[in-house]
Amino acid sequence: MRVNFAKWIIFILFFLSLISFIRALTLIIFSKAPDFSVLWTGAADLIRGANPYINPSLFTGIGYPPNTLLLYLPFSLLPYQFAQVLFTLLSFGSFLGIIIISFKIIKEKFSWQTFLVVFSLSLLSFPTRFTLGMGQNNLIAFFLLLLAYFFYKEGKLGRAGLILGLAISIKTIFAFFIIFFVLKKQWKVIKLAGLTIAATIGITSIFSNINLYGYYLKEVVPPLFNLSRREIYYNQGVMGFISRLTNDLYERKYISLIISLFLTVFASWLALYKKGKDLQFSLFITTLLLIDTLSWQHHFVLLIFPFILVANFVTRRKFLFYLILIVTSYLLVSWNFSDPSPYYDFPKSLILSNTFFGALMLFFINASLILNVKRTQN
Repeated sequence: MRVNFAKWIIFILFFLSLISFIRALTLIIFSKAPDFSVLWTGAADLIRGANPYINPSLFTGIGYPPNTLLLYLPFSLLPYQFAQVLFTLLSFGSFLGIIIISFKIIKEKFSWQTFLVVFSLSLLSFPTRFTLGMGQNNLIAFFLLLLAYFFYKEGKLGRAGLILGLAISIKTIFAFFIIFFVLKKQWKVIKLAGLTIAATIGITSIFSNINLYGYYLKEVVPPLFNLSRREIYYNQGVMGFISRLTNDLYERKYISLIISLFLTVFASWLALYKKGKDLQFSLFITTLLLIDTLSWQHHFVLLIFPFILVANFVTRRKFLFYLILIVTSYLLVSWNFSDPSPYYDFPKSLILSNTFFGALMLFFINASLILNVKRTQN
């Protein structure tokens, strides 16, 4: 009786998530995904030999280096709306790929019920819907990152390095994971990743003057270090949390820096001296989201793998207390205030860091498992 009831709950959850996705997909098809439109236009400028960073028609400035635009070159040759639909389908395919490759990394046999639960909960989470709606490249880049890690675990280091380089070329901030591979002394992976990135830069130079990188470094990168307006609700990393507590830019800078250094050093120490590569890599993912000074809510779609890994770990060992914490973490990460304005004043502003608190909770759950569980994966 209980089994049948559980199956019905799973089907209802899946049905709700599917309806939500179909509705979102319909809205995306008949609207304009802001972030995709910016990079689609930037890629078109690149083909014409124009500077994509000074186009006045852009919804917002391009913060990525020129080689990131390579992903968008094929789409820029297509009519915008059709290109947007194809890109959204590619992102959704990457979303499915993330779940599948996560299961393969864990090397556990999962039932179709488990897949449906993970699929549904991931799709209902706000970061996933936000990523798809904005036309972000998070899912594509993250799928490649997990694929690189999978090949690394399988001992296929050449493939791992190549794919890691592609992931970093699409999502520059993923260069953070080079630290993980340095700690694991995977020099071949690092070397091939570097060569792949260099190749994408070289290919980009075919379409534009190499001086475009000089412009990017001189004119685009410096404003990214401006710490004003980091208190915006969608910014959910350490910097966003601290910025909602103080308007002083120096306090924002140094308090965030100290906390971020602690999180990075702690995650690195665990990766260097403890066992459990999967848990360590998962911790690096969560660490990146916390320390990124512009960690938008759509970036937290990267927590799909940490949630799958940690939830599997604790359910297999029947750690009920940890499971309750994971559910709480998921709810905090997945929630979004459609109108945050009533909560701007302290102490009500604390609830506007819901995603931050959820990710921080997951960080310490993950770290605790590495520290306290005697036998983890190799």
